[in-house]
Amino acid sequence: MGKETAKKILEQLNLSPNDSVGKLGLDDIVRLTQTLKNYDGFLPPDASVLSPIGEELLKEGIKKELEPEILAVESRKPQAYSGHPFIVEVGIAYGGKITPPPDGTPIIFRYANRIPLLYDEANDVAYKVVNRLMNWKRYKIDPRIDPVRIIVHICSTKIPYKTVGKEYVADRPEIEREILNGLRNVCREISSYLSRKRNIERERKRLDVYRKYLPMIIKFAEEAAGGKVKVREADVKSLLNRMSKYQVLQEEAS
Repeated sequence: MGKETAKKILEQLNLSPNDSVGKLGLDDIVRLTQTLKNYDGFLPPDASVLSPIGEELLKEGIKKELEPEILAVESRKPQAYSGHPFIVEVGIAYGGKITPPPDGTPIIFRYANRIPLLYDEANDVAYKVVNRLMNWKRYKIDPRIDPVRIIVHICSTKIPYKTVGKEYVADRPEIEREILNGLRNVCREISSYLSRKRNIERERKRLDVYRKYLPMIIKFAEEAAGGKVKVREADVKSLLNRMSKYQVLQEEAS
């Protein structure tokens, strides 16, 4: 930390650079610790030594292996824990050839420095985020019963494994937060697509009803007018198009 940064932090705490550390009270130490944790003026960690997969390659890999209807991925900005830089990449694949989990447990593909993690999933930070921290209801997605696959990749100069066997990643708050925020972002994209799909399906059913009964209503109206008014088929299509918010008829015609 440079002198200028140290001065800014001390100014926030109303402390003098000349104060002795030994004279700081417990409250001062707590405030100093919190300020250092929340200070956003530090330079981002150097990620040039890391090897993230990248959003494009991650997308292509998921498409090839899972063949989903829709997928969303995000490569997060470099962060650091205990001085070690890391990057979190997440992805969610939905539908297509993906089937619901057979046992009602969300299926997570975990990777660390591009190496798949196959064991002790329940102890992994990704499992904790997916099963305990994520509010899936907010996005109208349920990974326990929906055709969903979750992908989490962590690359770092020092992966915080909890065992010598390197089977799962520890739940460091910084990594936990990045996985959570990444999943929230990709879930918003998936949720937006699914909401539009549901709305289009509802609209299609509604227009089917109109297409069924409009000709009958028009016929009765023409008879009531004594044949003086004729409604063209083009006028009916124009009316249905104006009633369609999602241009369902144009999509069907194409």
